Amino acid sequence: MPRELIYRPLAEEDLQDIYLYIAADNPQRAFDFVSDIRSRCVLLCDTPALGPSRPRLGAGLRIYPIRRRVVVIYRVLETAIEVVRVFYGGRDIETLLADSE
Repeated sequence: MPRELIYRPLAEEDLQDIYLYIAADNPQRAFDFVSDIRSRCVLLCDTPALGPSRPRLGAGLRIYPIRRRVVVIYRVLETAIEVVRVFYGGRDIETLLADSE
């Protein structure tokens, strides 16, 4: 049975920030880009081990790279996939995750 997809508040903020950044130049492209990220996150519900485990980032965390510039940080729970953060560009993931806890 597929798991439920849950976005933590910071992940929702990350998606909003990505949208606003791209929308400054092209709102439709921003909408399409964020929609694509969300669609790809749905794949994690059926294939939760799609992204490699990264225990150095935190307990149970996995990464799922999308479109070369986006990295989804997620956790596999018993009945859900929890999207913890969504990073755009070459950001320091370890520092950002430490700051968000």
